[in-house]
Amino acid sequence: MNPAEALDVRTLCLYTRGMPLLNVRLDAEDQHLADQLREEGIPISRIVREAIRAEHARRLGHLARKQKPSQLIAALLAELPDPPGTRSHGVDTTDRHAVQRHIAARLRSGAP
Repeated sequence: MNPAEALDVRTLCLYTRGMPLLNVRLDAEDQHLADQLREEGIPISRIVREAIRAEHARRLGHLARKQKPSQLIAALLAELPDPPGTRSHGVDTTDRHAVQRHIAARLRSGAP
């Protein structure tokens, strides 16, 4: 029997390369978003691959292990800045020594 007949597909080359197929269940909202992306011509498979690679790099990649804590904090602060109108802390929160001195001074003064 021809392998194409066994799989009942016209794109046999996609299923014979030893590339695993990943099925993902989507709720109604995610399905709607995926449909909109597809309508715009954006391949969902590319988005899934990019997401997997990004998450792997973030959680397990060499960059995550080699990055200095100061670099991680700088990236977080750049990604999540304080909202406009937030009051100042009175100290540079990215300088751990300044924060340490600030906390010690507040504890000595009994300030809340």
